[in-house]
Amino acid sequence: MKLKDIFIAKQALGNLASLGMSPKTAYRVLKFARKFDVEYDIVEKQRNSIIEKILSSNKIEELKKGTPEFVEFVEKFNGVLDMDSELKVCPLKFDELLEAIGAEDENVMSVGDLAVLEILFEE
Repeated sequence: MKLKDIFIAKQALGNLASLGMSPKTAYRVLKFARKFDVEYDIVEKQRNSIIEKILSSNKIEELKKGTPEFVEFVEKFNGVLDMDSELKVCPLKFDELLEAIGAEDENVMSVGDLAVLEILFEE
């Protein structure tokens, strides 16, 4: 799993956490979400550090799309996102998760959320 997988999955994992599921499944998701948040915070700190360095070295107040500084940010941040994550997949099979959240009629998830979440769980 790459750090980019962590970075793009934050909202989808939050959406998942808001759904009803059995207490056992919810607890397993909670334990995983805590580990996920630690890894996500590392990515955010790296992103903010890159931005701060670019702003201070170029004596500007903000990054604007289309500027050389923005291109520099994208290149450096993509380098961070391409790094391997130390987060291990959640020890919950994706099919089991889908079955658990599908048990509640009011639970719905978007195809996009499911696509993003799939990599975080066992096959």
